[in-house]
Amino acid sequence: MTKPAVLIETSEELEKCVQDLSGAEQIAIDLEFDKNFHRYGFNLCLVQLFDGKACYLIDPLSRSLSISTLFPLLENRDVKKVCFSFDEDLRLLHSIGCFPKNLCDLDIVSRMLNYPAMSLTNLLDEALSIEAVSSSQKSNWFKRPLTDKQLAYAADDVLHLLKLKHFFDEKIPDDTISGWIREENEYLNSLNYSDINHNEVVKEREMNNFTELEWYIYKKLLYWRDGVAEKYNKPPFQMVENKLLKDLAKNPSGRIHWMSRRGIYKKLKTKEVSDQVIKLLADAQGEATKLGLSNKKPAKKQLNTKEYREMMAEKRKVNHLKSTFFKPVKDRVEEEYGQEFANYILSNRIISDIITGSNGQIKSYKIDLIVQIADDLNLDKEPLQECICFKGNGFGRS
Repeated sequence: MTKPAVLIETSEELEKCVQDLSGAEQIAIDLEFDKNFHRYGFNLCLVQLFDGKACYLIDPLSRSLSISTLFPLLENRDVKKVCFSFDEDLRLLHSIGCFPKNLCDLDIVSRMLNYPAMSLTNLLDEALSIEAVSSSQKSNWFKRPLTDKQLAYAADDVLHLLKLKHFFDEKIPDDTISGWIREENEYLNSLNYSDINHNEVVKEREMNNFTELEWYIYKKLLYWRDGVAEKYNKPPFQMVENKLLKDLAKNPSGRIHWMSRRGIYKKLKTKEVSDQVIKLLADAQGEATKLGLSNKKPAKKQLNTKEYREMMAEKRKVNHLKSTFFKPVKDRVEEEYGQEFANYILSNRIISDIITGSNGQIKSYKIDLIVQIADDLNLDKEPLQECICFKGNGFGRS
């Protein structure tokens, strides 16, 4: 029988929790975090753990504990951590120095068992007919004390994971699929997101709407806003709206009307900040001019003739291999294992990455499966010799 969830707020409570769970065969885990929504940066707000009997809600924001006390348990390879769609959680844990091992991501398992991509709430309803607690995911997880609704939602995220894993374990048809699932999950052990900057300031996709000079100024404004957001510990979008920064970048010499503009955090509406922005615009414009940046040429460079021809040749190569090789392979995979499984392991993006060599870490079971089906269909495998992931795998003309 499941005990009521226990909120962990002190070192003694956390040490006891870690001790109790260290001997478990498996535990369910989930995190609640905030990523530039209520505060600045990517921040851990709650850790939920469940061993089948007891549910622990660990408060990393409590000043009476150090969350690093939990790290050895999460890094213990003898304890399986059952989770769902854990990639973003993993990025956050890596950023604070924790590298969980022996993960079983049920999102991966469900796709390998031919379930379509769906939320945990929908998957629980689909697989186990369990109606989850209404979502509080977008609530303010920094606010203390946490509400009863938040605590219930947080606990609900882990209370059904072990049951769902057991359900899927019984659905795995054979050792082959089991081995593939294991390889997918073991791959998570090799990931390292610790060097990734999670506070992306400049988004290159925005470059299309700017000239060279405007883009240079806009980037300066973005970095300035990010520094201000960090100072006030608030999300950048709450400090100055993007639209305003774009307007300033496109008209850096005009009057900025700072005090009367909408979309500016109230504490920034001062003459001092206004003067600071005016100086930033003038300095950035001067720097851009010295660098020879044009206010007519687009920031996003057009391909020259040679680059365009190379791009089109690459595109033709990709499309040709997709249609002549990967489509029949994927069709066979879908026929034998299901449409959702085929879309998961051989999505269009994955196929393009394989062909272009962008993905040098394709999992070995995929290579084996592609080779086996190619042989069964008597497909010409020679063009794949150029693909990094297939080199050394005996590819040649059938």
